[in-house]
Amino acid sequence: MTATEIAPPRWPLHVFRVTSVVSAVMLFDQAVFAGQFLSGSFGSLQVHRDNATYAGISVLVSAVAGVLVRWPGRGPWWPLLGCLGIFAMVALQIVLGFARLLTVHVPLGVATILLAAALAVRAWRR
Repeated sequence: MTATEIAPPRWPLHVFRVTSVVSAVMLFDQAVFAGQFLSGSFGSLQVHRDNATYAGISVLVSAVAGVLVRWPGRGPWWPLLGCLGIFAMVALQIVLGFARLLTVHVPLGVATILLAAALAVRAWRR
């Protein structure tokens, strides 16, 4: 890098790292709330429903952070694309949950959690 070139800002990557971890934790919590409901704590179904909305919002916040990683951070596209893919899965999960299609809702939920965790881990790698 020459003296006239400006290094890309690092703060967008830090924001993406934090938001991706928050999203992964919120999505993992979905399985906890579902398990509590299945164990007889029926109030957990409402918590599961509300947390789905908040988890979707947190994934969208991560997508905004992914945009910042790309512009002005001059980083890669994968943070934004990963978040948009996970958000699509969360939206589908919400539709399947309200339709009570649990045979698809549960395995898709597991896949969503795994992908969100993989995205968060990838965000912290160099």
